[in-house]
Amino acid sequence: MDASIIRNMKDFHSLFNQISETCFKTCMSTFMSRDISTEEIQCIENCSGKHIHANHKVMQVFMEVQSAITRKNMEEFEKTQAALDAARKEQNSESNE
Repeated sequence: MDASIIRNMKDFHSLFNQISETCFKTCMSTFMSRDISTEEIQCIENCSGKHIHANHKVMQVFMEVQSAITRKNMEEFEKTQAALDAARKEQNSESNE
């Protein structure tokens, strides 16, 4: 299995566990019954929904920013490559003279 796939799975499981723990601590108020109350169910649904929605928004912004960073890096690389090519041409023309 590819290392990036394994890393992504670990990241996903870590995020899932964090959300589960946060919502459990927030929503579970009593352990007097084996059943989960309707209030606790609603709280868990709201809590997990908010975390998932926030995570989607963060990932959306990350993808936009990452795209801009990649584009900027490519432009810088192309400028550097053009400068190196120009320097080589100049060096070759000086050595031919």
